[in-house]
Amino acid sequence: MPTTFNVISLGVLPSIDPTEGNQDAENANALVGMTFGGPGDALVNDFKSLSPGSTGFTADDTDAYDNDDAGDTFSIDGGPDQVFDARSIYNATITYTDGTTATVTIMVFQDTLGNTYAAPEASANTDQSELEAKPIRSMKLDSLNDNDGDMSASRQTWDYAVCYAPGTLIETPDGPREIETLTSGDLVNTLDHGPQQILWVRKAEQRLEDVAQDAKPVQIAAGTFGRGRPFQDLIVSPQHRVLVGGGGQLDHWFPAEALAPAKSLSAIKGVRHRGGKRVITWIHLACARHEILTANGCLSESLLLGPMVVNALTDCERRELTALYGFATTNDAALNGPPARPCLRVSDGRRRIESRMKEMKRHDEKETDDWNRSFAMA
Repeated sequence: MPTTFNVISLGVLPSIDPTEGNQDAENANALVGMTFGGPGDALVNDFKSLSPGSTGFTADDTDAYDNDDAGDTFSIDGGPDQVFDARSIYNATITYTDGTTATVTIMVFQDTLGNTYAAPEASANTDQSELEAKPIRSMKLDSLNDNDGDMSASRQTWDYAVCYAPGTLIETPDGPREIETLTSGDLVNTLDHGPQQILWVRKAEQRLEDVAQDAKPVQIAAGTFGRGRPFQDLIVSPQHRVLVGGGGQLDHWFPAEALAPAKSLSAIKGVRHRGGKRVITWIHLACARHEILTANGCLSESLLLGPMVVNALTDCERRELTALYGFATTNDAALNGPPARPCLRVSDGRRRIESRMKEMKRHDEKETDDWNRSFAMA
């Protein structure tokens, strides 16, 4: 997994490890009860990029930032070395910008000056899914879970990219076009508003060698969601949302139209994480509003320029977007929001799929029992 990943800056806080020379963060309870972020000060605006510093994480352990005064260093947003001090794990409540909440365990770490950060998970687990589900407004540290040990240097990237792979055919007024041929000013067909102009296109490469399985590209096989949905295999990023519960896509699986992250549907036959590639080029399309496009015959989203996406861009790219869209109305709003449909979390999608599969199994078992009874009575 990557050793460069996103973290949330929580500010300068009391030291959780005032006594060096041991594996304990003996003052970790000092942060319990604290809340970070809130209305008008959403945490989603405090994302930073962490990478190993000049000495990295090899001063003692070869795969972790050491909690025992080893002198391991890291860099935030390419800045100067910061000396790793300690980490602790907390039971926390996160509140999203739409007011909903989730409970997670979260890794919190500090440098020797008290600069404090929340780290992504070391594996693609349920907590990571909740952390990536929606933009985070605030986080409260409810109780201490663990304060003994090092911090693994290889972690999830905490990535929110929503994008298509080259070769994807996007419906336009002139017929399907390969996505890599589209540019700003071109028209694309949308489900809700007819032909709409593309305002912004971005292309970026992602290396895949060290990416966790749950973060690899998602392939949706032809016909998985319904006839012609899609009409040929579609490859999207894991967080890319597709329409479910309507439009001929999984109509009987979801009770109402919603947008579900592609990776939340991986239990369905025909949806899988795709391996075997070292690098992939992703292409993002943004319109004046968040729209539902038709990609390889599958109804799926255009880029929603929310805070997590915008904060992950370069300064130059953010200036481009400001020139196109102006400033967001609030610091937790999308530049081209609101979302075209309710957006499900990964955990929401997975629970619905699991529930629907159980319903189908019970139905099949009942039909088999009824047939057996009828056969026995004949």
